[in-house]
Amino acid sequence: MKTGASLSAKFWKGWMHKLRLFQILLILAGILAIVIGIWRDEVRTVFMKAIYICLECIGIG
Repeated sequence: MKTGASLSAKFWKGWMHKLRLFQILLILAGILAIVIGIWRDEVRTVFMKAIYICLECIGIG
């Protein structure tokens, strides 16, 4: 007969496994989005927008 503690440990082990899998999928989706952005040559656009925002924040642009 299993105790409540072992059932709880088994439950959390399964839950943590699913959570880890979800985290890995999110990381892979983020990496894929970065690669697609680089492939579409959007790096320059992002940097230009960042420069404009920084210049506006300090009052130059």
